[in-house]
Amino acid sequence: MAGNNNGGMGGISMQELIEMERAAAKKDANNTPDILSRGQNVNPALRCDATPKVVVSDNRLEANMCVFAPQFGGRDITVEMMKQVLKDEHVKYGIDEDLLFEIAANKLYDKVFTVARGVAAKNGEDGYVKNMYEQVKKLVPRTLEDGSVDYRDLGLVVNVQQNDIICEITYETEGERGMNVFGQEILPLPGKPPVVPQGTNTVLSADKTKLYAAESGNLIFKGGNFSVETTFTIHEDVCVATGNINFLGDVVINGSVQEGFTVTAGKSITVKGMVTGAVLSAQGDITVKNGVFSSTLASMGNINIGFGENNTIAAKGDLTSTSLIGCKIKIEGSLDCSKKPGVLVGGECNVMGNFTVAQLGHKNYIHTVVSIGSITNLVMEKDALEKQCAEIDETIAKINTSIEFLQEKKRNGEHLDESKEAFISSAIRMKVQKAMDKKPIRSRIEEIDRIINAKEELTVKVLKHIYPNVRINLNSFSTTTSAEYGVCRIVCGPNDIEFR
Repeated sequence: MAGNNNGGMGGISMQELIEMERAAAKKDANNTPDILSRGQNVNPALRCDATPKVVVSDNRLEANMCVFAPQFGGRDITVEMMKQVLKDEHVKYGIDEDLLFEIAANKLYDKVFTVARGVAAKNGEDGYVKNMYEQVKKLVPRTLEDGSVDYRDLGLVVNVQQNDIICEITYETEGERGMNVFGQEILPLPGKPPVVPQGTNTVLSADKTKLYAAESGNLIFKGGNFSVETTFTIHEDVCVATGNINFLGDVVINGSVQEGFTVTAGKSITVKGMVTGAVLSAQGDITVKNGVFSSTLASMGNINIGFGENNTIAAKGDLTSTSLIGCKIKIEGSLDCSKKPGVLVGGECNVMGNFTVAQLGHKNYIHTVVSIGSITNLVMEKDALEKQCAEIDETIAKINTSIEFLQEKKRNGEHLDESKEAFISSAIRMKVQKAMDKKPIRSRIEEIDRIINAKEELTVKVLKHIYPNVRINLNSFSTTTSAEYGVCRIVCGPNDIEFR
């Protein structure tokens, strides 16, 4: 409890004050006759009562007191004397009254005690941002589950879904106020606010403590902010420098896609160069301005390529190209290969819609197979989808039975416990979810029905030439050309395929 303090009012420390008082007392003692030793009465003028002295620290958070012992029969210290000197020094906060009583009761003289303490202000804490993603992309090959390394997957794209949390934000605090021994309030220093890295296609939560992705796409950190790109653009080739590309949105490649690499997009893919020995897969359209060689293209939309050789092509929509040589094609829409040179030679072509080509086959009798309106695979897909719908309907019926059973009990006045009430709520949510799951399946079934119903009107249009050794499968009919034809329409007649 006792201790020294180097600070003080007027630049005098408590220790200096004690030394000064002791020196003065010693001087008085040397100048006073030794009357006490002769048993004479002390002159009242020489008596010195116990004297409390107070020094307040420079930061005003402590008041230190030293009580100097009485001299020549002076009065001992009292609590009132100490309180009065504290009052005279304007000390009014944090006074330790128990300590004052202890000093007076035990005559604790010539020692330093901290008799009043203030409360220091607590400065505010700085705000900060906790990132869920790295600000700087580290292009390193991905390690697979078996321990091998995929050197074509460098993690160039950071995919985020809409409503994914990008970072969490903790805001600054104001701090807590303090009080000095004079009863004066001490204001804290507030913390520094966080720098919120909000960029394009990002949004703050209502309480502004989280930053979300407002769109699905590629997360980037640029200019001190996180942004979400809905279109991912590569300004050069897809090659060893970029690795494979897997992006939720649109992909635009200003160069080419080199051999052995894969581009996957949640929306569309546009390649302004060429594609060689690669794999392109998109939920939307695929467009290649130049040629595609020995590659695989799969699209849930349309495919438009400059020309193609020895490719595997599959699309839910239409296929457009200037020439297709040795390709294996399967599309649910129509095929248009009419623009110059408009050649389709070799390979196998399975088209659910109409077929338009300038030149079909080759003058060297290269075997070419064209199937129009073949619905075998669609029928199989429809059967599988119908089965899924039936299973969903069966599940919904069971859920309805359970809900009705419990609700009937409630209508009859029976009390349901908490677990049964929770079951009803959960069952209703499951029923709604199952109905939502069924909706896209029914849409696909309806789409297949439209394709099947339209097959009777399908035609093959040849704008210039059709050569021998072209096998044509049109709906349920089949024929192989043995002669050369000019401009014609190939349709289903009453009994066979007709060239008109």
